[in-house]
Amino acid sequence: MRDFLLRLVAARSPATEEQPAVRVLSEELVALGFGVTTDDWGNVIGTLRLGAGPVVLVDCHLDTVEVTDPDRWSRSPWGEVADGVVYGRGTVDMKSALAAAVYGAAALPAGLRGTIVVAGTVCEELVEGPALSRVLEQVRPDVVVIGEPSANRLMLGQRGRAEVNIEVIGRSSHSAYPAAGVNAAEVMADMITAVRDLEFPQHPDLGPAMIALTNLKSEPYPNVSVLPDRCVATYDRRTVLGESAADVLEPLRALGEGIARKAGGRVAVELARSSFTTWTGVDVRTESFAPAWCVPATEWPAAQVIQGFEAAGMDARPGYYQFCTNGSASAGRHGIPTLGFGPGDPGRAHTTDECIALDDLYLGAHGYAVLLQALLAAEIGQSAPEQL
Repeated sequence: MRDFLLRLVAARSPATEEQPAVRVLSEELVALGFGVTTDDWGNVIGTLRLGAGPVVLVDCHLDTVEVTDPDRWSRSPWGEVADGVVYGRGTVDMKSALAAAVYGAAALPAGLRGTIVVAGTVCEELVEGPALSRVLEQVRPDVVVIGEPSANRLMLGQRGRAEVNIEVIGRSSHSAYPAAGVNAAEVMADMITAVRDLEFPQHPDLGPAMIALTNLKSEPYPNVSVLPDRCVATYDRRTVLGESAADVLEPLRALGEGIARKAGGRVAVELARSSFTTWTGVDVRTESFAPAWCVPATEWPAAQVIQGFEAAGMDARPGYYQFCTNGSASAGRHGIPTLGFGPGDPGRAHTTDECIALDDLYLGAHGYAVLLQALLAAEIGQSAPEQL
């Protein structure tokens, strides 16, 4: 498992360039007895059939963020072991979860029934959800497990995420005669100030909805002695359970239209769109809206996994992701019961010297074995969680 992780990390796989990791994952799955296909988007789908029973899909995205500062790493960003720790881009987010899920599934005892699907999905770092949605169209699982890092704790939900573009259109004029124009940047400044006073809902488990300004640009830029006639702001809006795209956009539109009209300008508020081409050449265009999701701890499938963790002596306290995941597709869009579980400290994702302790990796594999055994059907007389 350690060597498999090192090969995965060495297979550099920034978003839209995942083919090297696709090859490593496919070869390992075949060697462990999985049937393997690669779909039109380039997602790897490994299937292990154990008989009639539930279909459990474990989703781990293959892509990573880029390494922009290799000289600042104390160890190789492409995989190095030192003092029981594996260093490298993707060790936490999320190739360790992939290694743990594959080997946790391969270690299951006889007597279980159902189907295990391990998916290595693409382009999650660009937008959460669409690649997993493509897999869901093919697999149709009963339950989904998202392998994002969780420090080996069971995760039961997350806030959603919307990327919103606010565009103000003004009227250009010479800056010596500002009254002759409509300064789009100043109108946007009023908008930014007003957005700070908006109130958002709160969820008892997921926490508060919120909004943060992430980009701001006026045009023409650079310029001399000219009022900007266009200004665009991008906001990151974190949503809670039940909030739709309309819930995100309408308050901002109402606010912006009043401010722009008073100044003599116009405003447009829309979801941003993500555009990319997968490594297989499929062009993808999608809106940047990922719904929040949450499953109750007292119901299937969470209750069964919590019971299994307790019996296995693992940390059975459930938690909630603070960031967005592909679960926005499975649970948020498709209504499929979804859990999260993965080794590694989420705070180390995307960082210089990203790393994971081998003990965390091994505990993650054990956790996946316990989790899968709790979700699959067992033969009569077999007490699944206590087996591990």
